[in-house]
Amino acid sequence: MAKRPSSLFKNNKRIRLGIWGLGRGMSFYKMCSALNMDVVAGCDFNPHMRESFLRDNPGALATGDATEFLASDIDAVLLATFCPDHAGDAIRCLEAGKHVLSEVTSFHTVAEGVALVEAVERTGKVYNLAENYPFSASNMWLKQKWKEGLFGELQYGEFEYLHEIRSLAYTYIDGVPIAPGGTMHSWRSWLDYHYYCTHSLGPIMQITGTRPTRVVSLPGSINLAGYPVKRDRDGGGLGGVAPSLITMDNGAIVRNLMGATTGDGHVQRLWGTRGSAFQGVHSNLSLRLGGAGHSPIAEVRYDWPELGEVARTTGHGGGDFWVLYYFARQILSGEPAPWDVYASADVTLPGILAWRSAKENGQAYDVPDLRKKKDRDAWRNDHTAPKRPDNRTHLFGKAADPSVAGYNATMRSLIGCTLAYRAWADWGKVAGDLVRPAEFVDIVRNLVVTYAELRTTYAEARRLIDANPGTEGARAMRELLEDIGGERAALAKTFLPALRRQFAKLERTVTRDDGTAEQFACSPLAAKAKDIRKAAPPKKSTRFAPVPVGRDGAMYYADARAHHGGKDGLLYLRTTIAMKRAGKGKLLYGSDGPVRVWVNGKAVDSRVEVGNPIRLDSFNAATTWKKGANAVVFAVNTNNGNAWGVCARGALDG
Repeated sequence: MAKRPSSLFKNNKRIRLGIWGLGRGMSFYKMCSALNMDVVAGCDFNPHMRESFLRDNPGALATGDATEFLASDIDAVLLATFCPDHAGDAIRCLEAGKHVLSEVTSFHTVAEGVALVEAVERTGKVYNLAENYPFSASNMWLKQKWKEGLFGELQYGEFEYLHEIRSLAYTYIDGVPIAPGGTMHSWRSWLDYHYYCTHSLGPIMQITGTRPTRVVSLPGSINLAGYPVKRDRDGGGLGGVAPSLITMDNGAIVRNLMGATTGDGHVQRLWGTRGSAFQGVHSNLSLRLGGAGHSPIAEVRYDWPELGEVARTTGHGGGDFWVLYYFARQILSGEPAPWDVYASADVTLPGILAWRSAKENGQAYDVPDLRKKKDRDAWRNDHTAPKRPDNRTHLFGKAADPSVAGYNATMRSLIGCTLAYRAWADWGKVAGDLVRPAEFVDIVRNLVVTYAELRTTYAEARRLIDANPGTEGARAMRELLEDIGGERAALAKTFLPALRRQFAKLERTVTRDDGTAEQFACSPLAAKAKDIRKAAPPKKSTRFAPVPVGRDGAMYYADARAHHGGKDGLLYLRTTIAMKRAGKGKLLYGSDGPVRVWVNGKAVDSRVEVGNPIRLDSFNAATTWKKGANAVVFAVNTNNGNAWGVCARGALDG
């Protein structure tokens, strides 16, 4: 992103920013210069995170010592340390005289919440929460319309944050396996889903201007396979769902849903006394207005009220930009940000109390208002929290055992391989009922190309299971291998030949009027385009090198990170899509960087948004396909290294 501080703030003061926690923290520092922020220090215990930070911030301090970090010449800290440690780390920053922008959630116990609020009041420093989900274009549009009275008063709402992230129990946020290999992630391996409540509750609070006052939840103990600490009726653990019902201060009821399911999504539904709003997993924003259940319903357009051109080029649907913008604005001008310490407490407390409610079989809890001294005094010594398993010894009962050094790398591969098998096995049962039978061809192909890795991974997983019977590490692997991955069937001698015959038959007999891009090539990094919408097509002399192709289910995507190395500039990615017939249709594509697309030399679409993650259904562009090979070229602005790559598929109308 080009430097443009004067275009955002009428203030020449610069904020010296330090980032504590360089995993999630890496998503923020690329947009700092436009917000009067200079990234001058980073802190992380992990050497490979520090190395990555220094590549993007040469000359900055990079240390694993928090004391050295806080003693450096910084004005503010972007705090992205381990989730259960946020309150203590934030208080340490505040007492060192630093402003704090904290990742979610604000604190882990109610007592920590009281201590955090009082530390902010005592030090007078700015404290904000980096809860970004309220600041998508659709949610900010809804907030404005709600404020104008379009929807009346909130009656009921349902928001969800369903995110099945099994692999992050065994890897760092960048996908690198946890070391040593027999350990698990410090908190993503066990922290109850109720605690991660802000991405679903936060948007409702911001849109409607209400706050939670009472919460209740029931226990559930049905789990997905492969988690190191399973969810149970006693509280804690992963792999299940965590719903709660929350009373808001206007008397409305909200269902807040978190957890791991077989259907990730962020469905949002709001009912007011005059109208309602709905946004689904893969749908745009629709409203029903007119005050009745049968009132007219229609889809609407929306945008941010300001700074949209800047926001839409950043991660998490623009939300990462807005939390950093509000934080910088408050430091520079004193104008309050949406997530001050009191609102941060309001959005954090319901998760803590919902976990307690479920643990106590549905006991309802009033949500304290930490603005009030009497509420603080009532809770200041309440340290109730889930039991923390020892991440070093939980899986195998011993730390850093050389015999299990490869466990996390194997587990990462096992998750992908078993899910590829399960998709094939289960979709095969309904393949004859598919509207688009060709979609099953992609699923079969994915298993064919995965199979060599599957055999190797299954063998290593079985060795680890047999060598460590009765351990939690073996149990998690066994669930995936036997229950999801069909170990016996998948490893039979007849399996691969039969799978190849099935694939060959489907390729011959299934009518395919579309094609999926499976091979890409990438140009060298060029100068950044000032406006991606005006990017020129690549010259014929442009050199294209092979680019790694990843898999996400049946989707093949070009991973361009190795080609841009985290730097800012323009990359061209070229592929060919083969169509069985000619006709009008669409290019379905995904890109997590600003992008322009050409099909057979004709520009068909431009996007300045930055998506996360890459999805085939992110965008579609009308085009006309030729029979046979069609040349597709993407120009991707890497956005200071934020872009992972692109994916593409051709589809014909009708």
